[in-house]
Amino acid sequence: MTKLTIEQAIREALHDDGMITKYEARVLRELILADNYISKEEKTHLQKAMEENSADEAAFEILSVLLFRDTCASSKYRF
Repeated sequence: MTKLTIEQAIREALHDDGMITKYEARVLRELILADNYISKEEKTHLQKAMEENSADEAAFEILSVLLFRDTCASSKYRF
């Protein structure tokens, strides 16, 4: 079984209706925080999806909190 990347997970979430729903955002959040760290790559893919307005309002809120927390967090502190 191969590990699902964030890019693949976002693509899969967008495949059915072109939007990331609240449920899909929660799943993405769990995938991203599985290692208690938000990588640059994960952040880049999230930002791209959000800039393209690919998330409904609830999903946007969930995903933007991840980006905000990562931006504000000191590098020595992890989630």
